[in-house]
Amino acid sequence: MNEEQLAVLPEQVRSWDEAKNSDTPEIFWDRLTNMRSKIGTGLYKPGEDAGKEDVAAFLNKAVELSNGKLLPRPSDDDEESMSALYSAMGRPADAEGYEFAELDGNKIGDDYKKFVSELGFKLNLTKSQLKNLDETFRTRDLNVANEASNKFKDDLSTLNQEWGFAYDQRVHMAKKVASTFFPHLDPDTDFSASELRSFHSIAKQFASGGKEFASHDSEQGNMMTPLDASAKIAEMRNNKDHPYNNPRAPGHDDAKKKMRELYKIKNNLPV
Repeated sequence: MNEEQLAVLPEQVRSWDEAKNSDTPEIFWDRLTNMRSKIGTGLYKPGEDAGKEDVAAFLNKAVELSNGKLLPRPSDDDEESMSALYSAMGRPADAEGYEFAELDGNKIGDDYKKFVSELGFKLNLTKSQLKNLDETFRTRDLNVANEASNKFKDDLSTLNQEWGFAYDQRVHMAKKVASTFFPHLDPDTDFSASELRSFHSIAKQFASGGKEFASHDSEQGNMMTPLDASAKIAEMRNNKDHPYNNPRAPGHDDAKKKMRELYKIKNNLPV
């Protein structure tokens, strides 16, 4: 509006942006009408000098207009308001509302799900919080189990290289010790490398004492220790009447075969 049009307005109105920025009195009037139509429909933040009642009224109105997106600050002693807060944050309505991740190699049962779900609900965890927490711990357990399995296999591979051709025989002797002196152990157990070493060490102690540990086994045939084999070799060689020492004697070929087997046992080679 021009100066002449502004002059007819009340003095305090002349400085309004709505008046100064209106090209005509009609546009100014339309703006006033629009502003008037909004009186009572807006929510305005109380000023710094507003009383507690006005502030409370403003907050309550804001919560009402938010359609559940805003919640009043609950009191720890108010179970109902605290429950509403946790529900708004994403906690399910009950423990059965939680979900669990599917992990390859890590299946979980109903008892585990029930326990974790009830604990999560008691701790007011959201659905995503419990799912992420459960997945983190189960992934860690799976990684630990895989690492242990790989180490178990690597240790056996190292032991196999260490024992060489005597591996199968020594493993058999170790398992014989386990079944004889530790009957509570499952004979079909896959023993670790350290366990096999320990059991074989026991077998060697028997051998060093001149005792035959395993005299017979239905699958392995006659079993004797390297010490026993050395003694048997000496016995056969020193006995002039033994068929081994007489190429023309009956049983000489069998005696030679037996001698070869004894040397294999002496040197911890497969028979």
